[in-house]
Amino acid sequence: MKILVIEDNEAFSLMLCDALREAGYEVGSASSGKQGVKSALSFLPDLILLDYQLGDMTGYDAALGIRCMRATAATPFILLSSLADDQLLVSAFKKLPNCRAALVKNQPLGVILAAVKAVLAV
Repeated sequence: MKILVIEDNEAFSLMLCDALREAGYEVGSASSGKQGVKSALSFLPDLILLDYQLGDMTGYDAALGIRCMRATAATPFILLSSLADDQLLVSAFKKLPNCRAALVKNQPLGVILAAVKAVLAV
């Protein structure tokens, strides 16, 4: 299975990508929303892990850009955020097309990997 990580925090992205590779996934990464939209079309992932607050655009805008392309329109997302505001995460989760989960980044990687496994099992 192919997973695209769109994350502007380089250290977190490297840690997450390494953990996903160790779990047996093929992993692509992008460090901005614009790069993520392009990478989604070329990589054609089965799942996208998407930071909600990217440097050049919001995760919501990146998700809309990815969703408007036929090849990636149905690709599911897991929203990642450093925000501790549950209300904001729930609101963003409900707005994002194809969003299957919204997680705070400071959780153990095992929680994120479990969510990935659950989404891909559907």
